[in-house]
Amino acid sequence: MTNPRLQQATINDRDKIYRWLACSDATPEMLGPPKFPDAPVPTYEEFCDDYSEDAFQDHGNFRLFLIIDEQKELGAISYFIRDHIAELDLWIAKKENWNKGYGSQALKLAIDLLPDDGSVDMLIIRPSARNTRAVAAYQKAGFEFYEPVRHTLPQWCLTEDLDYRDTVVLVQPKPDQTSA
Repeated sequence: MTNPRLQQATINDRDKIYRWLACSDATPEMLGPPKFPDAPVPTYEEFCDDYSEDAFQDHGNFRLFLIIDEQKELGAISYFIRDHIAELDLWIAKKENWNKGYGSQALKLAIDLLPDDGSVDMLIIRPSARNTRAVAAYQKAGFEFYEPVRHTLPQWCLTEDLDYRDTVVLVQPKPDQTSA
């Protein structure tokens, strides 16, 4: 079993993190044609717009972390907090690191880093339904498919900045860290 850890990303990591997302052997399973023609691979400038300098700070509502196992960098995970919702995003940099539990473990670690000040009640992650590997990892980490009769979310979670035509919204109440 693996034992990854998270390390705050710095602005000096931005180029490398972009390459993991946009230029790795894992990219075709997340972005761009042929599987994701509706979600083109972002340019570096688009990535920098999305992952502004705010994401590289060690505080605030937008954080970006490196996923590391021993001394090996495996990928990145981020969270963005809005309206008591923490939206998480995650990618593993190379296929050789898939199926080892890194993704679901990184999610759990990121959730533990969320503020415990009442600013987050619910967690969401919004992958493509076609990314069945990611959806399974998110479910392994405790996320479930959004159901309007069971979950209350602000409308933006369901309609704004969706990366895919078949985006699914997975949710999880924020675990109570005081009882753990």
